[in-house]
Amino acid sequence: MKRRELLLLITLVSGVVLLLVIPAIDAARQTTSAMQCSNNLKQISLAIQSYDETYGHLPACSIIDSDGNAIHSWRAAITPIMAALPQVYRWDEPWNGNENQRLLNGTRIHLEGPVSGKPAKGLPWHGPIDYALVFRCSHQQTKTNFHVDYYAIVGTECIWSVEKECDLKSIGDGIANTLLIAESSNINAFWSQPLDLEFNQMSYKVNDSTRPSISSKHRVGPAVLFADGSVFRLDPNIPEYVLKGLLTANGGEKIDREEIRRSGWLH
Repeated sequence: MKRRELLLLITLVSGVVLLLVIPAIDAARQTTSAMQCSNNLKQISLAIQSYDETYGHLPACSIIDSDGNAIHSWRAAITPIMAALPQVYRWDEPWNGNENQRLLNGTRIHLEGPVSGKPAKGLPWHGPIDYALVFRCSHQQTKTNFHVDYYAIVGTECIWSVEKECDLKSIGDGIANTLLIAESSNINAFWSQPLDLEFNQMSYKVNDSTRPSISSKHRVGPAVLFADGSVFRLDPNIPEYVLKGLLTANGGEKIDREEIRRSGWLH
């Protein structure tokens, strides 16, 4: 075989190998990212349950000041339960106040260890503090590090409401049939920013790019967390009326998660 023919054959074989290998690598990355996403939501679920058991109610979706301004998020409220990082978030100023801005911009923060006594966990510390890590899907490539992908669904019909406190025991539709947190790729909020999916303003079509929606870059669909701690993926073709029923806490809809799963809309 001539040298030129040999080079052509090698090129063709290499091209075929790449065509076979690249999809496999991409599928493996998708699977790994989806598993990490599910693990994140399970950690969030444990923290929310711990908060509920400690205080008798869920954290407020948004903490409102005397002027009616939303100044803190539920994510900031459960972070001390989850993060092994030093807690430097300031509750005496809004989420975007001068000191808290450091956490949004990736500013390097220097914290000394205790002068005497037992060493404090995580101290001394020098560098940015990324509380958003567990609230962020590694597959979302369009957002900066300190933004998040997991959101509460907020409304008087839902578990989370600005008007009232709620605990997991007061969910009339059943904790197995009610969504607590959902992934969204078309909202761009910082970790501590009190911004979530609004029940009366969001789209009930999965992956709707025209309005805030439950959405994801994952081919397997967006991850959702139910109030009982179960994590599933939503099939993008789930009927809008079914998804809307899953979002209400006391709507009285005849919704059964196992039946929805058997229909292929949850997996």
